[in-house]
Amino acid sequence: MAAIQDDKTVTGYPVQPGQVPTGYRSAPPYSFPPPPPEFHYNPQPAGPNKPTSVVRVLMGFFAVSAVIILINFLNWLVMHPKLPEFEVESATVSLLNVTHSELTATWDISLLATNPNKKLRINYDHVEASIVYGDHNHIRLGRTPLRPFVVNHRNQTRVDMKLGAVSEWVGDDVANEISDDRSRGLVTFGVRLMTSVRFKCGLWLSKSRLLLVTCDRVDLGLSPNNGTGTLTGQSRECRVHFYSLF
Repeated sequence: MAAIQDDKTVTGYPVQPGQVPTGYRSAPPYSFPPPPPEFHYNPQPAGPNKPTSVVRVLMGFFAVSAVIILINFLNWLVMHPKLPEFEVESATVSLLNVTHSELTATWDISLLATNPNKKLRINYDHVEASIVYGDHNHIRLGRTPLRPFVVNHRNQTRVDMKLGAVSEWVGDDVANEISDDRSRGLVTFGVRLMTSVRFKCGLWLSKSRLLLVTCDRVDLGLSPNNGTGTLTGQSRECRVHFYSLF
């Protein structure tokens, strides 16, 4: 008997397009993985700017400076410093000679510096003296630096100075005026003192200030023979001008 061969033919319905036969998993709808989700950048709101180290150092420096200035100002109001007083105590000129437009002379002058303050002493630094001439004392004939000095409270100090001019060019007009004054036996000069000062009381020391002392109409009576003259009359009071250096 002939062996019956297994017939593996399967009968059924035809598969429609888009359908998957029963028993098979459906294929993924995409042949490639889906694209990643769209990325959106959300910037964070900027916070307040923090000061850098340099800014902090500058802020600290200005704060400390403001405190120091305020302390000095309050101390200045409490101490209430009074201006010093100056006067020409003595003055002489020697070897006064005018030839053409040049001047030769030597001046010896003593100023008396008075400190009227009850508690403050006055330090004089970087002192310079000069001798001037003219209607407005605008012609400087000589100048010299002086040694710094200190005047204690309610005290006086003599400030001596020696100034000279050797063949100093002054011009024909000034030379003629000095010659005319000498022939009349009286020559008028002016003295200037410029210095920086500081007031001190205990541990407190003020900042430096500029002090300008002007002594006008220093009349010197001259001898007609040797060109020597001395201060006529009594001592001359001087004006004091006070300026801040800052």
